Amino acid sequence: MVQIITDSTCDLSRERLAEIGVVCVPLTVHFGDQTFIDGENLTSEEFYHQLRNSHEIPTTAQPTPHSFELAFQAALEKGDDVVCILIGSKLSGTVQSANIAKASLESDKIWIVDTHNVCSALGLLVEIAAKRAKEGVTAEELFHEMNDISGRAKVYAAIETLKYVKKGGRLSGTAAIVGTMLNLHPILATENGLVINVAKAKGKKRMFTKMKELVMADNVDEKYPIMFCQAEADENIAKLKECFAEDFDISNCLNGFIGPVVGTYAGPGAVGVGIIYKK
Repeated sequence: MVQIITDSTCDLSRERLAEIGVVCVPLTVHFGDQTFIDGENLTSEEFYHQLRNSHEIPTTAQPTPHSFELAFQAALEKGDDVVCILIGSKLSGTVQSANIAKASLESDKIWIVDTHNVCSALGLLVEIAAKRAKEGVTAEELFHEMNDISGRAKVYAAIETLKYVKKGGRLSGTAAIVGTMLNLHPILATENGLVINVAKAKGKKRMFTKMKELVMADNVDEKYPIMFCQAEADENIAKLKECFAEDFDISNCLNGFIGPVVGTYAGPGAVGVGIIYKK
């Protein structure tokens, strides 16, 4: 058997991870002198409540090597091989922690995938891997397959408010005020392992259509589902799906909730979409 292990930036709920048989090693979130374990003693809903009411921008920290050792050892003791699918190494030291844990266990049954992605793109890769593991592929086969698909994975995220980008120091106060007055919404994407600003849209309607245009330009591989995610944005995600449904079959789409790593800067109201594009 192959045990899939991921981290909490995949933005899949604990219930969904349990349903597909995936083990999650969580990151930690720090609000001042308070420390929370992402998804364990801090849900996404609680995180956004804290974010709205805190004067400080929270910070996140990668899991420790010991956390990965425990997860790896539990799988190995059951006789399973491990494929560990993680947030990109340019965005977090999580891959480094996992490699340290692997080295300490001196096991050749642990395979670590640096996805160069996060959020719904990572969640989509985890969903695909879990399905393939149940179909009986070996850990080595899955490792190579996931490295290939990771190179074609991408997430787009649209920001409703510039407030949290400004609080995080990524935007000047003047620029935030002007952007708000002009009703501008930045659109971010993962490229070359980083999250960058790829577009901006004036007004929400244009925000949804611009996201769809960007995805369409990427030539989506419709063999895989699309994964939508949101940050306490039920109305926005519903409208985004309506927009996508005009040109895509989203009947088998997957859903996630944007967690602290992206949510710290994107803020409540953000929406995202994870895709796999064709070679």
